[in-house]
Amino acid sequence: MPKNHTLAEMHKEAGTLHELAQFPIRWTQRIKVIGLIAAIGFYKLCILPWKKRERQQLFAKLDQLKNLTINLPTPSATQQDSKYFLSAQDRKFFSKKGYLPPFRVISSEEAGALKELAIREYQNGFGGVSYLGSRVREIEKKYNRWTIEYAGLYQALRLKPFRELLRKPQIAERLASLLGDEILCWRTQFFDKMPGAEGTAWHQNATFREAGKYAKLQPTQETSPALIQLNAWVALSDTTKENGCLRILPGSFKDARINYLYEFIPENELFFFSLLPFSPSYLYKIGKIALYGRLFYKSAVILFSAEKLLGDNFFDQFEVKDLEMKAGECLIFSSLNMHASYPNTSSHDERFSFVGRCTANHVKVAPHGKDSYPSLEGPIEYTLPTVSTFQVYGKDTYGLNKILDD
Repeated sequence: MPKNHTLAEMHKEAGTLHELAQFPIRWTQRIKVIGLIAAIGFYKLCILPWKKRERQQLFAKLDQLKNLTINLPTPSATQQDSKYFLSAQDRKFFSKKGYLPPFRVISSEEAGALKELAIREYQNGFGGVSYLGSRVREIEKKYNRWTIEYAGLYQALRLKPFRELLRKPQIAERLASLLGDEILCWRTQFFDKMPGAEGTAWHQNATFREAGKYAKLQPTQETSPALIQLNAWVALSDTTKENGCLRILPGSFKDARINYLYEFIPENELFFFSLLPFSPSYLYKIGKIALYGRLFYKSAVILFSAEKLLGDNFFDQFEVKDLEMKAGECLIFSSLNMHASYPNTSSHDERFSFVGRCTANHVKVAPHGKDSYPSLEGPIEYTLPTVSTFQVYGKDTYGLNKILDD
């Protein structure tokens, strides 16, 4: 396999850094980008030499996030009574790859009915309920960004058919084989990728700090980072490369440094970029996108920047896998496996999916009760639902989270 083959494949839907930076900005904005480059140069020359301890701490932390493994819980006696619990061979596959290949859960007709239910609820404003709060809804509507992806967050708490979907033994028993006998869903979401929609940049997640100050998932027992959360991603329409199917990097959960840098870089921009080789043309493109690019471009920039630190041959140990699926099929994968999606380049083919984010009951979910939403008018702190979880498998014996009583 040629060098950087995987990296080239990963950037196929995003384009090169030069291509991403080909959008117009005003001369006043150019001045701000140049000012950022000057600030990085000053920091690198005058401040970075005094940051030896910070550099040591960063690289020590990054070293801790390499060569991770998956240690699955021992199957319980109850996990012998159904055909949907995983075999030893399937468990071994997941431990190596961090995902299970797509499997049938419901018929395409049932999937279509659930899709129509979700769209109808969205068109009716989800009964006036916004789990992100009225302020977020108000601002996102103002900028025509109140899509089902955001309006639909947590809405399975209201819509029982989607809770029952995740409780089907085809999903729940596979999850139990990986997470143990007590499993809850802490967040649900819909993804509606219309023709012309952008792809999703490569990313990975473990504790889901995202834009907030705190990790939303906090294990109370020793847990493999890749098992802190698993996605049950259900296709409610056929998904293809043309309409934006998922792409994953199987086995990439073994290295969580990209996830750490996603959180570290935005809060430590001058420090981080001063660690990279100083190239005004490179930094101009990075700064232009970071300050004025669309969200997808900004996510791609973080990946480009991380490559500079980790080495662009870092990804050669992995192979990109495109996951085309039929309506009614489910994919289970660790969020720590790097994943992305193609843009929808079709003329009329909508890609619609539902995801349940699941974890073991011994994990505390959003104990601080707050989160932050990155709106176009700046970050907005909002209060998470008092009852934000529902049981998917087994019965809760930990009492750490408020679970929907249904």
